[in-house]
Amino acid sequence: MAVHVLSNIRLLVLDLDYLVFDSAALKLRALRQSLISFADTIPQNVRLPDAMDAEEGYRDYGFRWTQYLEIGLGAERLAELQQAYRIHEERLIEAGVGQIYPGLKELLEHFRRENIDLALGAEARRDYLLAVSDRHELDSVFQTVLCTEEFGVGSIDEMLGELMRHHEVNRSETVVLGTRPAYFQAAHNLDLVTVGCGWGLHRHHRLGDADFQATTLSHLKSALQEADNLAARYLA
Repeated sequence: MAVHVLSNIRLLVLDLDYLVFDSAALKLRALRQSLISFADTIPQNVRLPDAMDAEEGYRDYGFRWTQYLEIGLGAERLAELQQAYRIHEERLIEAGVGQIYPGLKELLEHFRRENIDLALGAEARRDYLLAVSDRHELDSVFQTVLCTEEFGVGSIDEMLGELMRHHEVNRSETVVLGTRPAYFQAAHNLDLVTVGCGWGLHRHHRLGDADFQATTLSHLKSALQEADNLAARYLA
C-alpha cells in the first residue's frame, strides 16, 4: 500500500541537469567534439576539461559554463567554441545521449498520485530544455516546464516566483530540489525550503547550502519528509 509522504507540500520544483537528466556524458562528448576544430589554437600545455570540470563548471556558472573555460582561447574564439558546443549538444540529444535517472520518473509519478504538483524549473537555455523534454517526454511528468533563460537577470528567483503563481501555492507549500548553490540561494531569497540532490554528482560538498540533502534517490523521500515537517511548523 502506498504511504502518503507529504501532507503539507503542494509543489515540488526540480532543476534539470544532474538531477532529472543525466547530462554528464552529453556535456563531455559535446565539448570534446567542439574542441577538435580548435586543436591548433589551444596551447599544448593546457589540460583539456574532463567530466568533473563540466560538472563543476555547471555548478558554478549554470548553463553558461562554457563561457568560463580556461583553455587559452581569446574571447572571439571562445564565442565560436560556445556556438559549436550548442550544435554538437543538440545533435547528441537527438541521437539519444543522456537519460532520465533510473527510478526518478516512477518516484515522481508517485507524488503526482498523491496530488503533489511537479514543476521543472531548469537552469538551462530554452532550446536545450525543449530538446531534452521532447526526447524524454518530460511533459508527461511535469505539469509546468520553465527555464531560467526566459527570465534574464535575477532569472532563478523570477522563475521560482512564476511557478508558485502558476500553481497557486504559497512559500510554505513549496519545496525546491537542486544541485547548485545559486539555485539554493535564489530559493532562500524567497524563503523557500530546499533539498540538495546528489545522485547525479561526483562531489556533494556544495549541497550543504541546501536545507536538507538527498545524496541518493533512495534518500529523497526521507529528505522531503523532513521538509514537509518543517512546512507543518510554518503552517501551524
